Amino acid sequence: GTLWAWGWNSSGQLGDGTNIDKKNPVQIGIATNWLSISAGGGHTVALKSDGTLWAWGYNIVGQLGDGTNTSRNSLVKIADNVKAVSAGTYHTVVLKTDNSIWACGYNTDGQLGDGTNIQRNSLVPVFLP
Repeated sequence: GTLWAWGWNSSGQLGDGTNIDKKNPVQIGIATNWLSISAGGGHTVALKSDGTLWAWGYNIVGQLGDGTNTSRNSLVKIADNVKAVSAGTYHTVVLKTDNSIWACGYNTDGQLGDGTNIQRNSLVPVFLP
């Protein structure tokens, strides 16, 4: 349940509070309840066992879903009641516990599935059961 990262870190995509590349794995924080993780083109999203969603890294088109276009080198809580997440190159898709689907980020080709081509820097509903 611990979180580890290494590699290129120019946009903080490792989440260790720096922008320094790491050649060896480093533990990210002290939490021991990480359930899953997904890496995009320069951002990372991770799900804890309590259903909270966290994101960090490159955020030029809002792919972190934190309401900004500011890149983050530390973890930012994005949502609650999440059961699965996947990061695309510049977007993020979230499945919540009520089976609704939410997305954020780059949307020029409609990859968010919200019926528009508008970039979103906050999670928007794509499917509501």
